[in-house]
Amino acid sequence: MKRVAPHLFPAGAQFWEQNLVLHASARRHSVRSYAGPLSIKTVLRGRVSWVAGGRELVVCPTSFLVLTAGEQYSMEIDEVEPVETCCAFFASGFLEQVALDLTSSAEAALDSPARIGPPLAYLSAIHGDHERMLTNRVATLAKRCEAQLNPSGTEEDFLVLGTTLLEFYHQIRAQVDRVPSIRSSTRQELFRRLLVGRDYIHSHCSEPVLLANVARASCLSLFHFHRGFTLAFQETPHSYLTRLRLAQAREMIERGSSVLEACLAVGFSSPSAFSRLFRARLGQLPSEVQRKFACSGKTAPAYSGTISA
Repeated sequence: MKRVAPHLFPAGAQFWEQNLVLHASARRHSVRSYAGPLSIKTVLRGRVSWVAGGRELVVCPTSFLVLTAGEQYSMEIDEVEPVETCCAFFASGFLEQVALDLTSSAEAALDSPARIGPPLAYLSAIHGDHERMLTNRVATLAKRCEAQLNPSGTEEDFLVLGTTLLEFYHQIRAQVDRVPSIRSSTRQELFRRLLVGRDYIHSHCSEPVLLANVARASCLSLFHFHRGFTLAFQETPHSYLTRLRLAQAREMIERGSSVLEACLAVGFSSPSAFSRLFRARLGQLPSEVQRKFACSGKTAPAYSGTISA
């Protein structure tokens, strides 16, 4: 079938030079060893695996991936059903400038309005977004792409998107501070390895996940991984995995999947145990979520894509 180019917004924008959005839907697509500007990768429908630094990074609608400027990555899609992605690419230095302005006085900005802050550490990772705070903002940009609305508002949208991402970054800084270590360099390296373990959990959450395998992927002992993870993220690895699975299950049910389909897809084997846990964590039964969306005649927002294969 004829392949249609994905939506690029604003049309004709240049990577690195301008903020832009790339929104597409495809059953087959490939990116090989590309090193682009700082970007946010979101998946509006399905699951997509990016590979960076030799690691598989799987993203779904309740998470997002940040890749830093110049970080080389690949991506391969080969699915029966179309997978929809929306990626926001920041102009060189844009996010760093926003971060600097947020943490300094107006007087400093008056003296040097074009100043750019240092690179932001630890952003390159998969970040859970169970309430879809950031992913919904990117999805809104995806919707704009389809109509090619006046791009004059795009910079404002990216300011809001950048500020939202920096809210996640402030959480990351707090997580680093909770890592147990006297030496700053040891704390930073330990946190980097904890992020690798958290990426592993995201990428294998629909499979049986053994703590020993997560610790091994992080190059940490079982004890130090479990202790460091629990202190940094304020929940155990098992609790984090459970929360991640339930968020994905809720998203699937909201989009029209049956409770059983969602239960099995995210890695639970017992529907009754899944329902009890769903209610305990999310305050309602999965069947209640299903009825709510069925009665409204709506599903969670999904945006039509632009590539057919």
